[in-house]
Amino acid sequence: MNALDRFEATFDFHLATTSVLRERAYALRHAVFRRELDYRMHEDPEARLEYDDHDTASLIVLLEHRASGIPAGCVRLVPSLTEGPEPLRRLPLEAHCRDSLTHPVLHPDYLPRDRLCEISRLAISPVFRHRAETRDHSAAPSLFPAEERAGFALIGVGLFLAATALVGLAGRHHVFAMMQHRLPRRLAIHGLRFTCVGEPVTFHGLRRAYYIDQRQAVSELPPELRALYSRIEATLTHQTRVPAPHRAGLSSEI
Repeated sequence: MNALDRFEATFDFHLATTSVLRERAYALRHAVFRRELDYRMHEDPEARLEYDDHDTASLIVLLEHRASGIPAGCVRLVPSLTEGPEPLRRLPLEAHCRDSLTHPVLHPDYLPRDRLCEISRLAISPVFRHRAETRDHSAAPSLFPAEERAGFALIGVGLFLAATALVGLAGRHHVFAMMQHRLPRRLAIHGLRFTCVGEPVTFHGLRRAYYIDQRQAVSELPPELRALYSRIEATLTHQTRVPAPHRAGLSSEI
């Protein structure tokens, strides 16, 4: 079994449409962003949850370890709303880093507002991330056998594929993200080629704004990742058809 097959056999994707699933994602984000990285973000310190106003309209994907149920990662899609509270009509990067956006064409002001979104809050649990980054797995807990750990390095790519699928389901093909410089390079290796559209800015570390058209991204995926993407897309599509709260951002076609 190759790494892609092992990844699929080890993890499950969930569209966080219930308060329980969303709080599991918020708890994972708190563990990574507040306790590990000490980013200054809105939080509920007593409940150890990290969330902000944009989460009221966001779509969240939670990745769980199938055998144990432990959250392994999460990512959210923030739509730019055409109605509702004024702060939610702008993407987070417009609120925090607007002056850094310099591309003459790929700019939120020049794209249809009802087709814009931002991918953010991608978090991977240290339990899985540190094991994936360490070549010597001899100290890994027995909870994660060696054959499962072979797929841990694909968690980040898997979450971006899930976000790409979610973007398509929401019908918001113009995608922005704030990223540190190493991440776009890693994603490009797997066929997800982002365009830099901004100058460096200090925002939870040194980052730049990037853009990608979801439709082009899907068409350029290599065959092996396209197969994985299709299965993730099918999983999330099925979950959008189950009545549940927190449907903000999904297109009316679903």
